[in-house]
Amino acid sequence: MTAARREPSGAAVRSRRRYIDAVRHDYGRLADEYERRWSELNAVVREWVLERWPDDLDSNARVLDLGCGTGAFLAEVAARYPGLELVGLDLTPALLAEARRRAPSAHLVEGDAEAPPFYDGAFDVVCSLIVLHHLHDRQRHVDVLTRLCRPGGTIFLCMFPRDRVAMRALDLWLRWRNPGWRGMVSTAEIAQTLARDGRVTVCDRAELAAGFWWLGLFRLRRR
Repeated sequence: MTAARREPSGAAVRSRRRYIDAVRHDYGRLADEYERRWSELNAVVREWVLERWPDDLDSNARVLDLGCGTGAFLAEVAARYPGLELVGLDLTPALLAEARRRAPSAHLVEGDAEAPPFYDGAFDVVCSLIVLHHLHDRQRHVDVLTRLCRPGGTIFLCMFPRDRVAMRALDLWLRWRNPGWRGMVSTAEIAQTLARDGRVTVCDRAELAAGFWWLGLFRLRRR
């Protein structure tokens, strides 16, 4: 017997719509300068992930980048590993327009990382790179990443850790300033969330500086 699915209330739907509009507005106006503004941050993430890229992928394996932004990461993957089927999802049309220019071979989808329109086990590699602070529920996000990855596949999760005083202060300021910013979490909280899920193994993790930002990075194996 299946439990009845609870539909979101009207207030919840309106709140979600306001959030989506805020994210699209914030990133839409930054689309032209996004990569230049965040070049150091994005370079650190790309280097860490690609140094740990799985070497046992089939030539036609499927890769998903949730929150793909301007497509710079997908473009780098395409250049290094031609033949992979690349898929990117993002909320912001202006960022996707830039992604189509940077990564023309990728299949790009406008959609919500909290409710991605893909079937379970569809991807060999699933990436969530600096997306978590925009999402409401970290446990749900881990569940989404895990469900979309096939057993034996690889998941990369990168987030802003709320462990240092400077990052906690920045988090508070961004929550006040930006309605699309939901908040950072600590690396310990994420590690506990992953342990509770039970379907992934942590293969590698790190905390790295990128300018005045700090990054928490995890490479996971889907059991």
